[in-house]
Amino acid sequence: MKIDKSNPLHWFCLVLFSINIVLAVLIRKFVSSNGNVLLYGHKLNGNLAAIYRESKRYRELNLSYLTMDYFYYRKLRREGVSVVWAGSPLALKLLITARVLISDHGLHSLVLLLDHSSLKFIDVWHGIPFKGFDESDFRVQHRYDEVWVTSNFIADMYENKFGFERDKLKPIGYARTDILINTKEVDKNALMRAYNIPASNRKVVLYAATWKQDDSSRSQYPFNMGETEFLTELSHLAETHNCIFLIRAHLNATATSMEKIDNVFSVPAACYPDTERLLLLCDLLIYDWSSIAFDYLLLGKAAIYLDVSPPFKKGFSLDGSYRYGDRASDFNELRRGVAKNIGSGAESIALTRGCRERILGLVYESFADGAASARACDNLVENYIRHNHE
Repeated sequence: MKIDKSNPLHWFCLVLFSINIVLAVLIRKFVSSNGNVLLYGHKLNGNLAAIYRESKRYRELNLSYLTMDYFYYRKLRREGVSVVWAGSPLALKLLITARVLISDHGLHSLVLLLDHSSLKFIDVWHGIPFKGFDESDFRVQHRYDEVWVTSNFIADMYENKFGFERDKLKPIGYARTDILINTKEVDKNALMRAYNIPASNRKVVLYAATWKQDDSSRSQYPFNMGETEFLTELSHLAETHNCIFLIRAHLNATATSMEKIDNVFSVPAACYPDTERLLLLCDLLIYDWSSIAFDYLLLGKAAIYLDVSPPFKKGFSLDGSYRYGDRASDFNELRRGVAKNIGSGAESIALTRGCRERILGLVYESFADGAASARACDNLVENYIRHNHE
């Protein structure tokens, strides 16, 4: 849950959670841990969700998702998820007895357990970054027991740019991308219904820009175009090429209602957190500096990258040489790119195959095999569950 500092309910939830954590710190000194594993992040999505789903195949694993968001807790509970509200007595019990906590963002008050308990912490993060980071951005994660990354190349980046100790870095791939590799057939109409989009046989184009990051004046729409102008032009393109456009607002983007325009649909991350299933639906990706491009790379589909300024005050972790697809530096080039790719994207993909293969080989190496979730669960069993019983 992202804390809205203007929302009293969020503060109330944070206070209750913090009380549970303080009590857990005190009581853990007198209680032995069991084999429970806690998952913690803004939403049960991405790597956390993939590991949770895979864990159901392991008799020795018992994973629960911990959330401060009471309404999200109720929603997940109705869906049959093993979820715990952070302000509850059950959360206190799990915080006292759990052996491992896996997170993909920050920790909020959980940092007290990081510093003052035997609870083991594992970071799985939430995206391969274009954005520039340095050691100061990972002060909390530096104290984790393990950090799971996608490849040795990315482990090098974590060590040399982000200041991590090498022996804490474990290349296993990204669990969330397994579905992109293992899914052989896609029920497109079923997916469209899941995203409240009218089912059709039209091609699907996903527009996914990163959020404003370090540039407070940055718009999610490129080329100095306002929302109405940009979306109207996309609608015209959709009519011309018999396709539809999906607009994916970043999880951190301010929640606003998008103007309703024919052939253009909103699928914001805040409402539809499962990015991978959305990518399975798409025939073409339009992106700028969003890490979604590295997930989409595994599908081998057409892409267009927007040649716009990056909103990163610390430069890059991975620079523009790690972008792939056709370039668009203005809307006319974007228009030509859509026309080129929506009908026969295979030709465009062939022209950029060498670039794609280079990036794929670096950021995933041999770990783009659809088994990252299994490696994560095997690691938990061997190093944190079974090992503690021997």
